Amino acid sequence: MIKYYFPAVAVALIFNCMFLDAQVKQTDDTGLIVATQSGKVKGSQVNGVFVFKSIPYAAPPVGEHYFAAPAPHLLWQGIRDATGQGPTAPFSKPPAGDIDDTPTLGKGWIKGEDFLTANVWTASTGDKKLPMMVYIYGGAFVIGASDVPLFNGTSFAKKGVVMVSFNYRLGIEGFLKIPGVPTNIGIRDQIAALQWVQDNIDAFGGDKDNVTVFGESAGAISVAVLMTSPAAKGLFKRCIMESGSGQAALSGEQADRIASQYAKTLKIKNSRDAYMHFTPEQLLAAQPKVTPKMLHLETDTHPDPTGGVAIFFPFIDGDIIPDMPLKEIRNKQAADYDLLIGYNTDEMNFFLIPTGLLKKIKLNFILNKAVQAIHPAPAALIAVFKKEYPKKNLGELFSAILTSYQAQVPSIRFANAQAQSGAKIFMYEFAWPSSVKGGIYGAYHGLEMPFVFNNLQSKGERGMLGPLGGPQELADKMQDAWVKFAATGNPGWNTYTTRERNTMLINTSWQLQTNPHEKVLAAWNGVRDY
Repeated sequence: MIKYYFPAVAVALIFNCMFLDAQVKQTDDTGLIVATQSGKVKGSQVNGVFVFKSIPYAAPPVGEHYFAAPAPHLLWQGIRDATGQGPTAPFSKPPAGDIDDTPTLGKGWIKGEDFLTANVWTASTGDKKLPMMVYIYGGAFVIGASDVPLFNGTSFAKKGVVMVSFNYRLGIEGFLKIPGVPTNIGIRDQIAALQWVQDNIDAFGGDKDNVTVFGESAGAISVAVLMTSPAAKGLFKRCIMESGSGQAALSGEQADRIASQYAKTLKIKNSRDAYMHFTPEQLLAAQPKVTPKMLHLETDTHPDPTGGVAIFFPFIDGDIIPDMPLKEIRNKQAADYDLLIGYNTDEMNFFLIPTGLLKKIKLNFILNKAVQAIHPAPAALIAVFKKEYPKKNLGELFSAILTSYQAQVPSIRFANAQAQSGAKIFMYEFAWPSSVKGGIYGAYHGLEMPFVFNNLQSKGERGMLGPLGGPQELADKMQDAWVKFAATGNPGWNTYTTRERNTMLINTSWQLQTNPHEKVLAAWNGVRDY
């Protein structure tokens, strides 16, 4: 009986193999299997969109690649699974606050070595020449991941865009200035990811000659850096900067001060060899041991671009970052990039409300003292803001002043400089208020992202949108504008010029404003002008 059983099994196996082979060929024809330069990957089809996750764009940053520039990934044989979530760069998820961070940070650090990876959403693989959008996440260069609920690119793909997101190294591993270690490793990772897009995206249906790179917060700062980096030339065509500007780069001296303080605090030499002995877990534990209060980053020639609240930022190295991005923009080093740039009306509420500081500012002299750190004539500046915002209390005025200082004015100066280079510029102000915590956060930092990604799932008492949720019409219209800009170079409103400063005020209704906040801007003349 046995001798008849094995031939029967063999025949069955042969038949099954033929059937499976036919399935693979059929799957290949449907676009689920794509050949990259490193090997084939198999994605999934979800809601009518092809999705590929955790495709390596560089070698795992371990062993000889630890504290080193991104290197090519080894080729793989067969078909690599690209259907599930992969590891992320190491980061520590902050404590829970008023607003749930799960949409932007997922479950936190997912451990694993092979995390320099990209994700792709596309409606059609193959040589389709669809517009490309590449997203860079924010998080003060210390937290963040690309494959999280909010940054799902399905809606973009359904509107004819191939969307890519990717991980990059953070914190000490990505941005500390260490002798013997390549500078600005996190930015080098971003450049490597953009090069991967150039080398591979045609197989996913994208047009490598029509790439828009966009980001929020630290991601927007990254975009400004990439615009003026010689190493990133030719890797993209258009740029979108959400709530970040070209002012946020450290000088080499400031970066040295931070690195020196870390070496002193950790009782090590500031060298690659010393840091090679730290595990990622130990590095994360070490990061909070140096705080902005321990450092004096202000210099005669370079103010503290972090506003005294952060440490890990890109720094001028004469290589990847030749100089302050705004200065390079003024020297017309990015004149060939179209730019969509903007900020949110109540940016700083996200940072100030949780501290309880705004409630403590109940007297004019307290507000005056608080503003004195950022303006030589605080009383005059406060008077301007009181006229501009007569219904705000003193704490709310302080938040408005810091929003103007940290987001509004730097964005406008960056737009002015790029406009003077002859590039096409478009400006927006996002003003829709969230209902979170009874609406006290307003249009806070990061609130535009659910609308840009057309992903309004984060609602409820601690949801980004608040218990009332967000209007779907606004999400549709806002994403349409972003897609139109990526495809054509125009989001649908008049260009920004230094004379008219056309700015689209985005809310439940949209209004194109001319020279908004003119008196407020005049009050900042000569202050923090890089």
